[in-house]
Amino acid sequence: MNSQLQQQILIGGLVGILISVLTFVLMSGKREERSGLQSNIQSLQKEVDKGYQLKANYEKLKVEVAQQEKEIEELVKLMPTESDRGEVPYRVKKLADLAGIEQVSFQVESPNKRDYYTEYPFTFTFKAGYHSLGQFASQMSGSDKILNMNDLVLKRETGKGLWSTGVTCRISTFVYNPAPPPPPPGSKAPAAPAATKKDSGE
Repeated sequence: MNSQLQQQILIGGLVGILISVLTFVLMSGKREERSGLQSNIQSLQKEVDKGYQLKANYEKLKVEVAQQEKEIEELVKLMPTESDRGEVPYRVKKLADLAGIEQVSFQVESPNKRDYYTEYPFTFTFKAGYHSLGQFASQMSGSDKILNMNDLVLKRETGKGLWSTGVTCRISTFVYNPAPPPPPPGSKAPAAPAATKKDSGE
C-alpha cells in the first residue's frame, strides 16, 4: 500500500468522523426540539381530554337541569295562584261537607313569605267523628291544589251530641313567588346617595 493510498484512507476516515460528529451535534438539537414538541403534545392532549370531560359533564348537567325545571313546573301547577287562594275556606268547607263533618269556624292568619313561595295559613274548627275526620284528611290529600294540614288538636266532646270530637287544625296553602327577572345587560344598580356631613356624624 503506497503512501498516497494511505493518505486518502486517512483523509476519508477523518471526513467520516467529522460528518458523524456534525450529524450528532445537529441531531441533538433536533432531538431536544422533538422532545419539547412531544411534551407540548402531551400537555395539549391533557387539555383536550379535560375539555371533552367538561363537555360531557355539561351535557349531563344540562339534562338534569331540564328535568328539575320540568319537576318545578309540575309542582307550580299544584300551587294555587294569588287570585284563587281566597277560595281556600270554600274548598275546605266543601271537603268537610263531603266527609260529613261540621265546620264551626275559621280564622285567617298572617301570610308567611319565603324565598320562592308565600304560605297562607287558616285556623279551622270542626266537629266530627274519628271516621269522618279520616275521610276529610283523605280528601284533603287528594285535592287538586296543595293544602297542608297540621297542628291537629282533638278534644272529646261531652254530652250526647251528634259529634264525638272537637277538632282544631291549621290548614295552609302556598302561592309560588317567581324569581324577579334579571336586569337587562348593561344596566347598573342605582348608586346609593352620598353621605352628607350630617349623616356621617361630622
